[in-house]
Amino acid sequence: MNGGRLLHALIGFADEPTDDDDLRLRKRVGIIAGYINVVGPLQLPVLSQGLALGWVVAVTMPLVSATNLVVLARTRRFDRYVVVLILIVTVFPAFIEVALGGLAGASASIVFAFLGPVYAILALGPRRATAWFVFFLVVVVGVILIDPVFSSRIAPQPYGLRLIFYAANLGVPLTITFLFLRYTDLRRRVAEARSDELLTNAIPISIAARLKRGERRIAESYLETTVLFADLAGFTPWARQTDPARVVSFLDELFTRFDGLAAECGVEKIKTIGDSYMAVSGAPEARADHASAAMALARGMMTALDEARARLGLPLELRIGLASGPVVGGVIGQRRILFDLWGDTVNIASRMESSGVPSRIHVAPSTFELLRDTCSFEEREPVEVKGLGRMTTYLLVA
Repeated sequence: MNGGRLLHALIGFADEPTDDDDLRLRKRVGIIAGYINVVGPLQLPVLSQGLALGWVVAVTMPLVSATNLVVLARTRRFDRYVVVLILIVTVFPAFIEVALGGLAGASASIVFAFLGPVYAILALGPRRATAWFVFFLVVVVGVILIDPVFSSRIAPQPYGLRLIFYAANLGVPLTITFLFLRYTDLRRRVAEARSDELLTNAIPISIAARLKRGERRIAESYLETTVLFADLAGFTPWARQTDPARVVSFLDELFTRFDGLAAECGVEKIKTIGDSYMAVSGAPEARADHASAAMALARGMMTALDEARARLGLPLELRIGLASGPVVGGVIGQRRILFDLWGDTVNIASRMESSGVPSRIHVAPSTFELLRDTCSFEEREPVEVKGLGRMTTYLLVA
């Protein structure tokens, strides 16, 4: 077992497949805290220069903490584990304060009890941690109230020992707090970056930024766009006769290549449905050359499939349809959000694809008018477009 797997096994044994990133982080922080409670007190006999109380705590606290970890591994009851963990780290310092003669005699060991609410906020969350912070304050007030009784009856420890305890009791818990805060902040930043990446892979970056700022309903009109639809001709019979793993692997490889081409051309991928691919140029970010950018993507997609066919010997061809004009775009859904487009331009582009010719790029008159001076086209017979009647269309001349 390599170092990474060993570390995962040590701090991730309470993870469940259904845990989200936040809960998984909380569990791992709680388990690390448990290990600290096992190892930390072992230094007490040395720090206390052989004081009997040091040996008592060095034996009792690690034993209770280790038992708590074992019970967690067997039961997976994380909340119960954290409650015991917080009680251990809060009660033991209070016991030391009293046993060594009060606040002055124990040299601020009560500071260690502050790790209780720290563990609570990191492992249970800010709302549930409030009660544990109040519990910590109650313990501190209790120690202060009984301090006159014990400080008058128990002789203070030697100055050198108290100095060592002061250094340990102030430095160690504050260092642990800092390291935990740093660790959780780094882990949260990684999780947030991963979430942002997933969000921007699902919807355009500018739309994702608006959602993160709190906008709930996003709907815009985009006056100048070019919509692209692409579909694999011959895919259904090929997929029926091919191993499913190979089908999925091929689509993943091909659509990943399409995504890269879209990014290079400045075109926004909208969605994939089965073996169909939809993209738009000019939305949500406007651009004057939207038709040229969409055509560049279409040509690149044709080349990408030709390369895949030659390499893999696949009986597949690509139909691509383009149409230009206004669209309405917006975000739909709550749990699985999607940025989608609506309007006649979308319907015409879809019809250009479905009525197109395999291995050819089929464009509507709106796109033809924008590209006629830079691309060569051949006119086709009029095509019936649902809701719009018959329409003269054009095929790009390769």
